[in-house]
Amino acid sequence: MKIVFFGTANVALPILEVLNNSHQVMAVVTTPDVNIGRKQELTESPVSALAKDLNLKILKPQNVKNNPEFAEELKKLEADIFVVVAYGKILPMEIISLPKLKAVNIHFSALPKYRGASPIQAALLNGDRQTGTSLFILNEVVDGGPMLSQKIVDIEPDDNYFTLSDKLARVSAQIVNQILEEYSAGKLAPLPQDEAAVSHTKIITKEDGRIFWEKSAAEIYNQFRAFYIWPGIWTTWNGQVLKITECVPNPELRNQSGTAENYRTGTVLEGGIVACGENAALKINRLQLAGKNEVSISEFLNGYREFVGSRLG
Repeated sequence: MKIVFFGTANVALPILEVLNNSHQVMAVVTTPDVNIGRKQELTESPVSALAKDLNLKILKPQNVKNNPEFAEELKKLEADIFVVVAYGKILPMEIISLPKLKAVNIHFSALPKYRGASPIQAALLNGDRQTGTSLFILNEVVDGGPMLSQKIVDIEPDDNYFTLSDKLARVSAQIVNQILEEYSAGKLAPLPQDEAAVSHTKIITKEDGRIFWEKSAAEIYNQFRAFYIWPGIWTTWNGQVLKITECVPNPELRNQSGTAENYRTGTVLEGGIVACGENAALKINRLQLAGKNEVSISEFLNGYREFVGSRLG
């Protein structure tokens, strides 16, 4: 099968590799290079880097809508199908309808749950025990096209964005070839999604990582899992941003005599334990103060003895 692959993020890599091993990838479409880091170095996307290693044709259009030159270039490839995975741009119908078969998308949720930009983060943030990967036919509704297949995946208590993304990408890579073959052979009947069960996700911003200590320790830990590695979770201390880079929920708060006790939320106790809502606590294991290196909690307490007893904002 002749395929044009649309993708940008790391989660798309295992799927591109599998498709390239089994089909003829005519081209890879990815987002343009961007300036990253303090030095603003021009950096290609992970998909672009892999496509280069695989000696595949790479297209990096600035816009996919109202771009007749790009559409004409795709048309000349005479692809059987377009496969879209974490591309980051919404394809218009004139692009979706170009190949012999309508373009398909792989979305990392159990659709119709968690349509939109951050389905993996949403599942972790909400403490879900399961999520999924869904293959569907693209149409004009974002993540709303008819379903071809879905695979449910368990979420482990210690899964974070990195581990769950990797899990979903590899499960998707395992099933994508069979689904495409059955779809192209007319053996799959696309099923409409249940619009009554739809939920949506949003684009994540740095502000989403801010900790509100009034929340329970479980909620804050889920926030840590969801926003690992970016944007991370953070609070303020002495007017500075303090990132929490490793943490775990702590048992119920008790004083030195072993009696359960209420503390003001955000109060730092011995060992870097922070009081949260619902009389629970979060144990900080590693952290990073703005402008400083990431360190263990013991190293931090050695340098900032006033941390214990202070209150995080």
